[in-house]
Amino acid sequence: DGHGMCGITSSRTRGRHDLRRRSRVQTAASSTPSSSGGSDAVAVADESGPKGIKGFFKQLDGLWGQLIPMAFMFYWMALANGILDALKDTLVVTAFGGAEQIPYLTVYAVLPASLAVVGLFARVNAMWGREKLFYVFLGIFMSFFALFTVVLYPNAAALHPTAWAATVSASLPLGVQGGIAVLTNWTYSLFYVSSELWGDVILSLLFWGMANETTRLQDASVIYPLLGVGANVAQASSGAIVRWISTKWVPGPEMSVEAVWNAKLRLLMSLVMLCGVGIAATHAYIMHRAHQADGGVGRQAAAKAAAAARQAHEDEIAENEARVAAGKEKKNSKTGLLDALQFVLRSPEVLCLAIMSVSQGLSSILFQVAWKGQLRILHPSPAQYSAAMGDVQLASGMLTCVLMVCAPYLFRKLGWAGTLGVTPKSAMFLGWAFFGASIWMANAGHLVMSSPLLPYLVYGGSLLYVIERAAKFSLFKPAEEMVYITLDDESRTKGKAAVDVLGAQMGKTGGSFLQQGLLLFYGTIVAALPMLMLGHTGIVFMWLWAVKKLDDMHGSELAMVNDPHALAQAEDAKAAKEAADAKGEEGLGG
Repeated sequence: DGHGMCGITSSRTRGRHDLRRRSRVQTAASSTPSSSGGSDAVAVADESGPKGIKGFFKQLDGLWGQLIPMAFMFYWMALANGILDALKDTLVVTAFGGAEQIPYLTVYAVLPASLAVVGLFARVNAMWGREKLFYVFLGIFMSFFALFTVVLYPNAAALHPTAWAATVSASLPLGVQGGIAVLTNWTYSLFYVSSELWGDVILSLLFWGMANETTRLQDASVIYPLLGVGANVAQASSGAIVRWISTKWVPGPEMSVEAVWNAKLRLLMSLVMLCGVGIAATHAYIMHRAHQADGGVGRQAAAKAAAAARQAHEDEIAENEARVAAGKEKKNSKTGLLDALQFVLRSPEVLCLAIMSVSQGLSSILFQVAWKGQLRILHPSPAQYSAAMGDVQLASGMLTCVLMVCAPYLFRKLGWAGTLGVTPKSAMFLGWAFFGASIWMANAGHLVMSSPLLPYLVYGGSLLYVIERAAKFSLFKPAEEMVYITLDDESRTKGKAAVDVLGAQMGKTGGSFLQQGLLLFYGTIVAALPMLMLGHTGIVFMWLWAVKKLDDMHGSELAMVNDPHALAQAEDAKAAKEAADAKGEEGLGG
């Protein structure tokens, strides 16, 4: 079974490289004048080709059939993500009366759920295959969101043990009130966890897994940035939708404030359900086209690999049963959460990616818990709070689109490491300004709703949030994904699953542990602002260190991503080496 699995993987790898080589040869042939040859002719053809808008659309020839369905699918995912982001914060922050609940949610709910997802993905991915796993995870998310909308939220008052919470809270320190709120508002906590995991699992892991499986390397440099623009159009439109429904839409006359908000939440969640239908339909269409294009070879190879993995799993179970019957210990499984974490530690590149992901999550939650607490003071009602979050989502989406368009220029001028460093440097310098102003206002007694300075501090925090998110999705995320181009297949699957799903959540969890300690010591987030600022600064420096280490390891390779000819030559050399190695293995086997 092991040799069969290696044979399948080897043949699929060789097939992918053959396809990439053929497509590059065809591209070079079509762009090279018939009267001359060689690299000089290619360079001349590239320089004399169409420029500006005409050249931009010229590079999309033959790619529209792939780009449009993927863009629609990414749009539905990002639109649902924007709506869920606004709703989860609204429900949690306004239900408790502050942002102190978020650290407890992150540590004791989101992190365990992330660990479970990574372990499940590592264990069943090979046995089920990516395509089947996509529908399983999408179905789980949609089923819970439907249950929350129809059953849990309308009956939240009866389901939440508020009397028990009041009794317990009276005998516990002020710093653990957030943990009590997590248990009391358990339906909102489940919704928060599911909304957090939606972005990590559906957007980061499953979508990009599908995209990497169905997109050729030379096409990815054209398609992927455009997908990012579409996703941020979705983010901007989700902000506009949330704000319009929260402030303008009136479900009916003479309804109580609570009934109006319930109707608005149902409408927003109905839109999320429709996005789920669009995601499933578009994914089915994309995979149908992919299977038609390769004549079903990819589906057959995936089925054989899945069968081999299932057989290996059954053999492992039988072997362990025999060992137990003989009085011996079971063998540890080679798949699962522990194996994924060990792989991260074994690979220096994936470890640096994990450090960057953890640092980003840490710095983000340290800032957001302070800013969202101030936002809640300024906008205490759910409708006001969700409208403000809608404005922030709209601004974030618009700025990200602008930075996406500017990203190629920044990569050329700043280089890969310089562009990747924009996000942590922005977080550091703007974080100093925000925390410094917050500390001064707290000491001056201005962190109250009646203060005329509070709106300016909240707007400044909103600006930092918008810039940080825009830089993350337009510069940091594309630069991070470029690293995977230089890595092997195992790093792109197992390593990416651990980094995308677990890395960010572990970063947020570390920040939450830090905040819980500060809450126990200081009592409130406001009193702990100086330590939050110090921790935020140290984490960003760790982030920049990981960027420098990656640049030392793969800077020269990553510089070629913006040079199609150098990238093609490197890919050809890599494919030739793999073919020679495979031929040598076949000779030894014979």
